[in-house]
Amino acid sequence: MSRSSFLDGAAIGASLLCLIHCIGLPILFALLPALATLGLPSSEGLHLILLLTAIPISALALVGGWRAHGAIVPLLLGAAGLAGLSAGLAFGSIPGAETALTVAGSLALASAHIGNWRRLRTV
Repeated sequence: MSRSSFLDGAAIGASLLCLIHCIGLPILFALLPALATLGLPSSEGLHLILLLTAIPISALALVGGWRAHGAIVPLLLGAAGLAGLSAGLAFGSIPGAETALTVAGSLALASAHIGNWRRLRTV
């Protein structure tokens, strides 16, 4: 398995975890309000950690894939996904916007890595 394939797989997994977090955690908090008092990291802090993890992994995987297969679409889609995740963090004070931007960014980023992974398999 090449380094780019491994990074794409890791990025897809991270994007899925992010999506589960974005959808599942608010539901869990709504059902179990007591969890909010357990000292869990703030939403903004957790999103910043996830974003700072996603940026280098995605950059390495998508740029490496682009160099190998020459297709620009996964790279641009990944950049749009990272921009969506960043915008979600920036608009954290607007709950509906934060969730929509973060989910859209996660889906775009996961799609970019899936496309990159598929193209790398044909190179």
